[in-house]
Order: sequence, then C-alpha cells, then structure tokens
Amino acid sequence: MNTKRIIALLMVCAMALPLLVACNTSKGGESNGGGANISAEGSVVPEDLTFPGETFTILCREDNAWGNWLHEISADEDSTELVNEMVYKRNLEVEERFELEELKAFAIPGQWAVGDDFVNTFKNSILSNSSSYDLIMSHQAYMSSDPQLNDLYTNLYDVPYIKDNLDADYYYPDVVDELTINGKLLYLLGDYSLTYWENAYVLYFNKTIAENNQLEDIYQLVRDGEWTFDKMTEMAKGTWIDLNGDVWPDDGDSFGYVSDIPNTTDALEAHFDVPMTGRDEAGNVVFNVDQGKMVNILEKFIEFKKSDDTHFIYTTSSDTEDSNVADKIFREGRALFYPAMLNRAQEFRGMETDFGIVPYPKWNEQQDKYYTHAQDGYSVGVIPADVKNRELCGAVLDVLSALSSELVIPAYYDMALRDKYARDDESGEMLDLIREGFTVNFGYFYGPSLNGCSKTFRILIEQDNSNFVSYYSTNSKGYDRMLKKLIASYADDEQ
Repeated sequence: MNTKRIIALLMVCAMALPLLVACNTSKGGESNGGGANISAEGSVVPEDLTFPGETFTILCREDNAWGNWLHEISADEDSTELVNEMVYKRNLEVEERFELEELKAFAIPGQWAVGDDFVNTFKNSILSNSSSYDLIMSHQAYMSSDPQLNDLYTNLYDVPYIKDNLDADYYYPDVVDELTINGKLLYLLGDYSLTYWENAYVLYFNKTIAENNQLEDIYQLVRDGEWTFDKMTEMAKGTWIDLNGDVWPDDGDSFGYVSDIPNTTDALEAHFDVPMTGRDEAGNVVFNVDQGKMVNILEKFIEFKKSDDTHFIYTTSSDTEDSNVADKIFREGRALFYPAMLNRAQEFRGMETDFGIVPYPKWNEQQDKYYTHAQDGYSVGVIPADVKNRELCGAVLDVLSALSSELVIPAYYDMALRDKYARDDESGEMLDLIREGFTVNFGYFYGPSLNGCSKTFRILIEQDNSNFVSYYSTNSKGYDRMLKKLIASYADDEQ
C-alpha cells in the first residue's frame, strides 16, 4: 500500500472534484463525465474491451439496524454525500466503459445473525449452476467459516486481468500473499471494499480530558514512535470520576479507558503484533504464536482492565450501535480513550468536546510500526465457481477496484473523514500512519474455520485469565486438526 501514491491521488481528486460532481449522471447514454475523464490507474484491462448489454450482478448485504453495507457497492443518482457521489460516479464509469446494461447490486439480509441464510442463498445458486451472480461480497467471517465453501469459489489466479495484476496497490499485495495457498487465492480484499476501511480499528481520545489532566502531546508521541501500551495506561491512571456519587465505577461515570470486550480485544493480536499463524521455511501455514509474549500482554492488559480507571463492556452481535454503552460513554465526553472502528468518527461529529484519532499504541518501542486490522464484518469478495464469463468478471472487478482507489477511497479518507468529521489536521496525519499499518493474518481471517483461534484475547480477557500456555496447550491439537482440514480444501485440483 503506497502512501505517497494515495496522497497524490487525494490531491488530484480534490482538484478534479468540481468536474466530477458536475458530470451528467444519465445512465447508459452519453455523458459529460464518462470514460475519457478517469484513468483507472493501475488497471491492466484493455481500453477497447467491452461487453455490450451484459449485466454485472453483485450479491451483497442490505442495510438494516445492525449495519450499513450497501453504500460501498451502489449509490443513488441524487445523492449529495461525497462518498456516495463517488460510488455513483465509479459505477457509471464502469457501465459506460464496458457498455454494460447495468452494474447491479442484489441485496439481501446479511448481518451476522442471519449469516447462514446468506451463505445458503449463494450456495444453492452455485450448486444449481444458475450463474446468477458475478461477484459475492459479504461478511468476511462467515464467507470463510467453512472450508467446504472453498469449492464454490473461483481461484483468482484463473481470472483474466485479476491474475495479472494482484501486485496492484489496490489489491493489498501483502494480503494476497497471506491468503494464497497452493497457488490458490479465493478471496479478494482491496480498495473496492470500503467497509474494510470503515472497520479498521483506531483509538479515539477526548482532547478536553487530556488537557484537563495535562497529558503529554499524544500526536508527538506517535510521531516519535513512543506511543506504547505502557504510555497509554499511564495516562489513563487516576482519571476515574464518580459522576453519579454511588462510590462504585459504573456506566454513569467518567473513565480513562472504555471498551467493549469482544471485537476490540480481538484486535490486540494485530495491534501488538502477535499473530496466531505464520509460515515455516517451506512456506506452509503453521501455528507459531509467541506464547511468552502472549502471557506478558494478557498479564498487563488484565491488570489494566481491573483498575477503576477503565470500564469494559461485553457486547453481542445483537447489540445495535444505539445500544452500545461504551460508545455512548465516549460520545457524552466521559472517556479519555476509546478503541473503536474508524467509521465511528461519523457518529462523533455531534460531540460537544473535541476528539482526536491516533493509532492504537504499540506493545513497546521495539515494535516496528503501529498495526491494526479490520473487524471481520467487512465485505470480502469472491467470484462464484459457476460464473459464466470469467473475462467479464476480471475486467469489471479490476477497473472497479482501480476506480475505487482513484475516487471512492480518497473521498472517504480525505474529504469526508479528515475534513468533515475529525476535529484537527493531526488526525489526518495519524490516518496515514494507521493505513500503513493495515494487516491481515491468515489465522484471524479463517478464525471460525480454525476452532476460534482468533478469539483468544476476548476469551481470556473476559475471564481475567492470563494463563495462555495452558489455554493453548488445551486447544492446540484442535487448531492443528482444523488447519489441516482447511489446507486440504486448497488441494491442487481442477477448477
């Protein structure tokens, strides 16, 4: 992921914005902002390639009380919100370039609670060889939850244009390497998946509380590489205020650190660079977690969790954003630090107190960078095995991805987040560092298929249990057995 290239694109997009927004948005005919105005930089698809009258159908999740996902795939012509304007512009560009009848989003319920229904919908479609969908985008965790599903997905190394361009920045080449097994890549991540960006974990902080406690300049600590877990916990000490006068810390008070337990603690694996899996000398995926480091992290984190200055809340998949108590505490200005997904910045714009955005701290200063990952509810894409035209799929997806990098991501990352929601210039600088630390680990990506190995932190932290060695010893045989089953699903056979 080339940050210099992204910044350059942001500048170009900002200068070109008036022209882009002014384009004729009539569908399928002549326009003042068609293919000639946008380069799709990085795409390897021939400029004269077309598919007249074809429809490119994406099976995806519909919006509901548990999340908004459809905006990364489709947008209304009359939308005035900048990101949606760019999504509409991108889709129109794809339709016109390839002379498509339509780039169609076929949306059905897809939140975690009904994941099985979503999977069964495309599973039955593919097994019946109906060729109903050209691309499937949905919840990463359940799309990769069963190794048997791998037989339903097309190897992306067999897809024209995609196979020749997987080193493009907008496909995140390090992720491509991480998820390639036996010459097969079944899942595509990249800039076309806006929810990956939205689900990335960051750390919010309340500037007023920081100033009242005369804390060091957090932004400068980040720049100097000195923003560590120890530094954060030191700042959080002594900040609890008993606002409701009942003597005990509860959700009516003010804290130094407030967090949910499940998803936010899952992210510690990425933040502190302790992946569950890696590769051996032969390139095989193996479980090789640093057990000693895990114990040290758990001991310190659990001690921090037990202090009066912190407030941890266990949430479930049935909790909507409106019922998230940790979120409510931060929005009301009652928490110094709050780890949450990047998309929460949009909800904090109504806060009376100023907030900033920084990376979650390193484990220690020896860690090479600030790492983060996206909560596994983001949309990952697969091309179904029964697709009727791989060339169409590869061409459209490659151009769609290139244009997302050129239009949609800059709109979200710079014009929307940095200028509209974040309260200062420094937060924009921090977002550059956060993006540089995006990471995906094989063990986390396939967590549900690997006996829940990606949930280790949430399980042990909830139990105040730092004995990782015993926990791992109990579960390691199950991990290894499930890993063998998963790798077997990538056996070298004919697609």
